[in-house]
Amino acid sequence: MRIAVVGGGISGIAAAFYLTRRNIKVDLYESEERIGGRIGSELLNGRWLDFGGKNVGKNYRLFRDFVGACGLHDYEYFGFNTSQIVDGKVVKINKEGAKLLNTLRFIRLCGLDGIRKLYPHVQAIQKDRTQGVLNSDYFIRVAEQYDHLSLAGYLKEPCVSHVVRPVTVRMNGAEPDECYPGNFGSNLALVLDSYEQLKTGMHGMLDAFQEFAVEGLLRILSGHRVTSLSRDPGSPLIKLGYLHQGVAETAAYDRVISALPAIRLSVLLDPLLPDASALLRKVRYYPVAIAIVKYHRAVFTSSQRAMVFDHTYPLSNAGAYGINDLDLVRYTFSGRVSRSVISSSSVPEEVIALGEKIAGPWFTISDNKRESFAYCYIAEGLCAYSPLHHRLLHEIDQKLDQFAGFGATGDYRRGASIEACFRAAGECVDKLLEGVH
Repeated sequence: MRIAVVGGGISGIAAAFYLTRRNIKVDLYESEERIGGRIGSELLNGRWLDFGGKNVGKNYRLFRDFVGACGLHDYEYFGFNTSQIVDGKVVKINKEGAKLLNTLRFIRLCGLDGIRKLYPHVQAIQKDRTQGVLNSDYFIRVAEQYDHLSLAGYLKEPCVSHVVRPVTVRMNGAEPDECYPGNFGSNLALVLDSYEQLKTGMHGMLDAFQEFAVEGLLRILSGHRVTSLSRDPGSPLIKLGYLHQGVAETAAYDRVISALPAIRLSVLLDPLLPDASALLRKVRYYPVAIAIVKYHRAVFTSSQRAMVFDHTYPLSNAGAYGINDLDLVRYTFSGRVSRSVISSSSVPEEVIALGEKIAGPWFTISDNKRESFAYCYIAEGLCAYSPLHHRLLHEIDQKLDQFAGFGATGDYRRGASIEACFRAAGECVDKLLEGVH
């Protein structure tokens, strides 16, 4: 059996990994010259820096199994350290600090109504970690009861501004009035985790995976942009059209898995399954701009390594790249105001200067020389799902089932975290190969 996986981001990597574990030959198609997608890296001053996905949760069991299979075992502590401005004062949340003090600070940020409504959800996830994803049994019930409201309608202040928004704008690129209670479990699970980073970074993980591919079952076809899918006439195979170095070519496979974002899959399927394509377009994506900037001196202190900013700013977060990288700042621009002022045509230096102006009053930036930077803008960078998302997924799957031998995974299935993407990919592979021995 020969299977194609379309999309070389983390979902495609996960699908290819699970297929090869079943001794199935896989071709992994990636339109860019390097796999990784939104966890891609850039070389800065001789060091590879990751734009996304670098924080690995202690509860990322599936991803950690994959990393171990690639021969990587060394992590370094990153923790959970952030702050925000409340009534003109800096409030720190730091899991490295006193537990009681942090609990009192969180209660202050959440408010009694927020505690009352969020506590049962927190309990459900802590009791069973598998519930902290999209389309889980517990959060389907939450969606059926409350998804007629946005998170901004479901919860009250101060919880919306000081607890919910810092999470949704970072993970989904969306404001609380653009997100829904039934999807919030995938975010809560991340807040409840603590984090490490691979010592090799995500770049090292991608290199290790590509070495893993040399063993023979997996071919990584970088620079191959898939342009069409169709049934191969007179055979049960699926015909895949692609462009490589400007030349149009085709290949045929027993099965095909899409690991593309929903919006990109909708374009690919539109000529073949227009109804499925229309449903996929209902999954919402929002842009994100990320700048990683190296300064001459330390910007942060070890006790305050990050800050989130409120809805009036285009900068959603500024934080240290790593626990010991206090001179290396990761600026994240997302949310409604960011969309209004930053686009694919924005000049990176101007975007960074905007971030410095916003974060400068709180950190050592104004008299600190900017030595170098890496920057990326991703138009469909963060997935915000949809209201009653489980119903939409069910409708999508009903339409996709008409295309025998085809499966779809991605960030819109179980959530945008790396662990959720691995879970969705594993489920997709299991479903596609059901009955195959």
